Amino acid sequence: MTIRSEQFDDIYFSPDDGLAETHHVFLQGNNLPAAWENQKSFTITETGFGTGLNFLCAWKLFDETAKPDQILDYVSFEKYPLSPSVIRESLSRWSGHFGGRLETIVMHYPLRVNGFHRVHLSPRVRLTLIFDDVNDALPQLVAPQGVNAWFLDGFAPAKNPQMWSEVLFREMQRLSAPGATAASFTAAGHVRRNLAAHGFSVTKGRGYGRKRDMTLANFIAAGQSATPSRVQRVAIIGGGLAGTSCAWALKRRGITPVIHEPSGHLASFASGNLLGLFNPRFSRYRTPESDFYSSGYAAIARLQGLAETPRTCGSLHLVTDDEKRKRFEGTCENWGWHADHARMLNASEAGEVAGVALPADALFLPDSGHISPAALCRAYADGVDIVTGDPDPASFDAVILANGVMAKEHPALSWLPVYTVRGQVSHLAPLRDDAPVLKTNICYSGYISATNDRGMVAGSTFQQWRHDTDVTDDDHAAIIGHLEAAVPALKDAYRVTGGRAGLRCAAKDRVPVVGAVPGETGLYVSTAHGSHGLISSLAGAEYLADCLSRSVWSLAHATADALDSVRFRRREEKRGLPRG
Repeated sequence: MTIRSEQFDDIYFSPDDGLAETHHVFLQGNNLPAAWENQKSFTITETGFGTGLNFLCAWKLFDETAKPDQILDYVSFEKYPLSPSVIRESLSRWSGHFGGRLETIVMHYPLRVNGFHRVHLSPRVRLTLIFDDVNDALPQLVAPQGVNAWFLDGFAPAKNPQMWSEVLFREMQRLSAPGATAASFTAAGHVRRNLAAHGFSVTKGRGYGRKRDMTLANFIAAGQSATPSRVQRVAIIGGGLAGTSCAWALKRRGITPVIHEPSGHLASFASGNLLGLFNPRFSRYRTPESDFYSSGYAAIARLQGLAETPRTCGSLHLVTDDEKRKRFEGTCENWGWHADHARMLNASEAGEVAGVALPADALFLPDSGHISPAALCRAYADGVDIVTGDPDPASFDAVILANGVMAKEHPALSWLPVYTVRGQVSHLAPLRDDAPVLKTNICYSGYISATNDRGMVAGSTFQQWRHDTDVTDDDHAAIIGHLEAAVPALKDAYRVTGGRAGLRCAAKDRVPVVGAVPGETGLYVSTAHGSHGLISSLAGAEYLADCLSRSVWSLAHATADALDSVRFRRREEKRGLPRG
């Protein structure tokens, strides 16, 4: 099957033999596998993922020729991502050749939502798939050890001139490692001239099939340093979602984490609830912060390889006022999510999806769901040492503070504007045999979610002024009142059987604090994940693992900036306030 891009009226690969074309143009054109022979870590960046054919060929070649301790970081941009089913169908003729890799990439393929997506396909092959315009996203890419090979495959310049822009060549120059190579099927003059103007020596090679010429290039400018990571042991302070997700991310890099939890028990605090919903934090416009939540949401929605996996049941976010309508409709219009993953429904449609009558329109996220935060913490920390004492800095290469508001106890973060928010949830059981059973989560000013035993969990209060974790009848009454006002069909159908209260940590601007601690070598922080901790802790953990292993970042530079603790001091300085 040969498929054609609707946007560019061009084919994704040669109808004669796309496999042979990839080997000739991109693998041989970049002198692979010889180029990675003596590289501990090798990074390929591609300017058009398409069907994933180039990636699958590179992955297979790497598995067959690289040493067991070598790592392949493959970065690819795609503005118009294909669906997993189209990818499978278009490459089905080679499924046997790839030996299961095609099904693996289809299974792990990210949700088609704009932003950076990290996919771990094997212990030594990482794919960073970026759904966005390359002109916008390439300047946001951070590759600490540089790019070693470029697959310039974004359709012919005549069909897609926007991609072959000054931005592309400028960023290639910024990102390339010493001796980097580039290859492309095109031999267009302006492509060769731009490569030459940005630090590459350029030659023509024999094209594939009926195409006479192709472009080959070698980076002759200084390039980025390729200093390897030396981090081997990391102490993590905190045994909740933030800490255990860091442990899991580090383990997948071959780094040994040790969790230091004073209580001796995982998920002792806010991470210990019976159920947690995973949804992004919505905004009317796409921002670096919204990209962070999009990446975390997409990651947890396809979380696999753990003892605890999410239950995907979908979430309906009710339009309870004009402000929410503007925000939800703006999310659909501006975030760049495919309609498969987010769409507005009228009240009747929403009720059909939920299984109960609903009084309002809703934003529907079919990939959303819920998971037990405590069980997830245990799965993240499986096989990790958990101790109660303070870490000896001399025994570790780095320390991550993932202990909520207690991160402020470190002198370097005493000024951090984070605080606790008390939240209580109610556990419910049906009052009668015909009580409505929800098919999805429903979110309003609170939320309701069904458990596997016909029970439900409803929540949550939001009390910044309280610091106790006592479960109160008044809070139960408030939770039930909000539920019955939002979903009248559930009135008098369920009774409270229990509940739980916990203290979440949040920041002044309601965005997590993740990154290196300013002025402190080897000290990092992951805190203030608030009510979206299931997704933000996972995205933050992957980013910290990138920093500690000096590998390609799983977040855009602007998104990492939005998480950095120094953002608060920048704002103070901008307003002319004294620094905290």
